[in-house]
Amino acid sequence: MRFRSILAGTALATLLSAGVAIAQNANCLTNDEAVAIKARMLQTELMVATLSCRRAISHEAAYNSFIDRHSAELQRHNRIIQQHFGRTGGNAQRRYDTFTTALANDASNRSLGAADFCDTSYKLFDAIAAVERGRLGAYVAALTGEAGIRTGEQCGRDPAMQFALAR
Repeated sequence: MRFRSILAGTALATLLSAGVAIAQNANCLTNDEAVAIKARMLQTELMVATLSCRRAISHEAAYNSFIDRHSAELQRHNRIIQQHFGRTGGNAQRRYDTFTTALANDASNRSLGAADFCDTSYKLFDAIAAVERGRLGAYVAALTGEAGIRTGEQCGRDPAMQFALAR
């Protein structure tokens, strides 16, 4: 059981292995924004797995349970991401829409191109099932710390997009 948990944690850490930034100017990600993006990345990954991976055991119930348990926190993270786009200028809604579409397209492309995508997603569902309500951000932040993520690197024209899609 412990091995399975470690394996699932490693899979999620790999998924979330982009650089975390500390805000040093208006175009940098804050730690809260980086955690919010990682939570959104996880949600998108699980959504794509639910739609793409078909086995005897359906992801749908596990995904719905994830959304039910973490909906308040996911909504808060989503507001943080939207505020980031508002804070960094330009057409915030268009940039947010482009960002969420890019996350979904990236996950979808990996689901089509990676032979182990569905196996990895099963491990993610198992790992996330143990995360208590209100602890999703802490869980995602802890995994990025375990992955040796460097901080203070994502500044620029669209740091959220750079951060989310840097693999």
